[in-house]
Amino acid sequence: MSPGVTLFQKCRALLCQRRSQVIRFYFLLYGTTFFLVLPLLCLDLRHSVYYFRLKSSNQEGIRLQRENDQRLAKTQQIIQMYAESLSKSNKSTPLLHSENIDVGITVVTVSRNRRYKGGYQPRHLTQGLGRLVDLINTSNTELKYGIFLCNVDGDPDSYHEAKSLNSTFTTFQKFKEKQTKFVDIFEKEKLDYIYCIEETLKRNASNVFMIEDDSYPHYDLFIVLEKVLKYDKQKEKLKTNNVTFIKFYHPERLLGYISLEMERLPELIAFGAVFGTVLTVLVMFCLFKESDQNVQLLWLLNVIYFSLLALAIGRVNLIELRRFSAHMYQFTQSPSCCTQAMLFPQDGAMSMVKHLKEVTCKTGYGKDTALEEIRRRGHYKALMVQPNLFIHTGLFSTVRQRMVNPYLLGK
Repeated sequence: MSPGVTLFQKCRALLCQRRSQVIRFYFLLYGTTFFLVLPLLCLDLRHSVYYFRLKSSNQEGIRLQRENDQRLAKTQQIIQMYAESLSKSNKSTPLLHSENIDVGITVVTVSRNRRYKGGYQPRHLTQGLGRLVDLINTSNTELKYGIFLCNVDGDPDSYHEAKSLNSTFTTFQKFKEKQTKFVDIFEKEKLDYIYCIEETLKRNASNVFMIEDDSYPHYDLFIVLEKVLKYDKQKEKLKTNNVTFIKFYHPERLLGYISLEMERLPELIAFGAVFGTVLTVLVMFCLFKESDQNVQLLWLLNVIYFSLLALAIGRVNLIELRRFSAHMYQFTQSPSCCTQAMLFPQDGAMSMVKHLKEVTCKTGYGKDTALEEIRRRGHYKALMVQPNLFIHTGLFSTVRQRMVNPYLLGK
C-alpha cells in the first residue's frame, strides 16, 4: 500500500473518530436530559410536558384541597386580627381608605361554598381578602388603597361568608333579597361587573382594580403594581400612558410557547439562540478544542437542545425567574381571555362601562370577549403583566356550573 493511501485512511479514520465523539456527546446530552433528568425534576412541576401525564385527577384534587386549606388557615387569622384592630380604633385605619383613593380594589363575589359536596367550604373570598390586607400591611406602598367587597350573589342572605365580612370591609351589595327572575348567566356576569365598577368609581378612585373572589395574590403584587402605575410624587397623579386596562392574570395553560400571541415564538427562538451560543463556545473550547468540527452544525444542535428544553420545562415555569425583580416583569399586548384581575384607570373604566352597556352577553360571548371586541374596535390600548400576579384557586366555575381544575380554566 502506498504512503499516500495510508495517510488518507488515517485522516478518514481520525475524522470518523471525531464525528463519533460528537455523536456520542449529543446522544448522551439529549438522552440524559430528556429521558432521565427532566422526568425526575419535573415530576411535580405543573405545566411541564411530564406533569399531567403522571398525575391522576384524584391526586390533583387532593393536592388542590390541601393547598386551599393551607391558604385559608393563614388568611383567617389575618382577617381576624384586622377586624380586631378596627373595633379597637372604632374607625378606619390608615391601612385602607374608603374614598379619594389611588387604587380601589374591588373583589367581586358570589357564593361558591354551597356548590361543594360533603359540606366542604373552601372560602375563597376570605383567602383573597386576607391576603390583600396582609400584602398592603407589609409592602412599602406609596399609594392610597381601598378594599371593597362587591356581593352580587342572587341569594345574599344565604351567602354567610360574605355576610360575616360586611362589618370588616366596605360592601357593595347588588341585591337585597333572593332573585327569582332568570337572567342569562353570561349577561348577569357582565351586569354585575358594571355594577361593581360604577360603585367603585363613586368612591372617587383614580384606578379601579377588579378582582374575582377566587383570585389569590402573589407576594409581589403591590411592588409590581406601583411600578406599573409609575407613581409621580411631584405631580401627585398616576400615569398609565393612555392604557385602558391592564391584566394581572391569564390562565397558565394559555401562557405557553405554542400560542397565537406574537411574542411567544421569538421568545422561544431567542432563548434557544442565546443559551445555544453559550453551550457552543463551551463545547468547542472544552471538549473539541483541537477539532475541525462544523461550528454551525454544533450551534444548531445546541439551539435545538435549549429550545426543546424550554418546551419541556414550560414557559409558565421559566418566566417565574422574572420574579427576581419587579423591573424584570414582562409587559405585552393583552389577549382576549379572562378577567380574574384587571386594573382600569378611571377614564378606561368609564369607557368600558359605557360600551359594555351597549352589548348583550350570552353563551360564547362573555364579558371578556366583549371587552376585547370593544378594545379592538375602539383601538384602545390594553396590556398584560407576566408572570401572573394572581393564582386562580376556584374549584367551582360559576359560569360553567361545574367543578374545574383552576390551573386549566380561566373562571
